[in-house]
Amino acid sequence: MVPRIGDEVIVSCKSAVARVARVDRYITLEWPWRAVDDSSNFRWNGQVALPHAYSREEWSPYRLEPSGSTLRIGDDCTVSIPPTRLYVGHYEEYRPPRKLGWAPEPTAGLYVVPPERMDLDMEYAGYMLYLGGSDPICVEPLNA
Repeated sequence: MVPRIGDEVIVSCKSAVARVARVDRYITLEWPWRAVDDSSNFRWNGQVALPHAYSREEWSPYRLEPSGSTLRIGDDCTVSIPPTRLYVGHYEEYRPPRKLGWAPEPTAGLYVVPPERMDLDMEYAGYMLYLGGSDPICVEPLNA
């Protein structure tokens, strides 16, 4: 399936344990699925920052257990995407795979937007997911 803008999809990601590296406006996690690619010109530090709490400006499909408001530096938590109905805001394939500083390199990017944020500026309403790498993200078309 090649998603098109406006398609409805169900997105999910299996859970994994991650360690909290920083807590401020974001919860920064040692990302459990990717490895740093030292051969890349891009320097990724092995961490991903997720919005700390619901914000009109920022959103992420990832969910933390326990919730981000209770986490402190050094805590372990579970990060996942429960099956969630989302809209496709943008889709791009990377040939060759895109060098972003981690391995394996993703082969596609999928920008997803939740239904309740469709009235916002599309550039800021959603979240870019990288597919075809090691993050176990599943995207299924939603049957109309």
